[in-house]
Amino acid sequence: MANDVQSLLQKNNCMNCHNIVGMKSAPPFMAIARMNSSWFGSNNSKRNIMKSIKEGSQGKYPMFSNTAMPSYAHLSDKDLNILAEWITSQSSRGMRGNMMNHNCMDNCMHNNGMNNNWMNNN
Repeated sequence: MANDVQSLLQKNNCMNCHNIVGMKSAPPFMAIARMNSSWFGSNNSKRNIMKSIKEGSQGKYPMFSNTAMPSYAHLSDKDLNILAEWITSQSSRGMRGNMMNHNCMDNCMHNNGMNNNWMNNN
């Protein structure tokens, strides 16, 4: 699966906007995994991530409300599943100590005024 994920991330230029942990112009995959799990539960978070990849989205993550996720409708269900499975597996990356708390991630991602440099340092 690792080669498939790397290939899909590369072919679709995912890393141009996303990082695994640190901030770029779109939310890091670690935060996407944690937020979706918190919002939709572990059973539905993967399905919601697949939908966002396929259909695109905007405004889902307040810190990135001006950033639009384009639609990747060309991806097969298999590719969407591979990407969503990998993204959901990133939920614990870069988190240390009390940062493992879902509420911290929720608050950090929703608070536009908060300095989020900690994400780049973990």
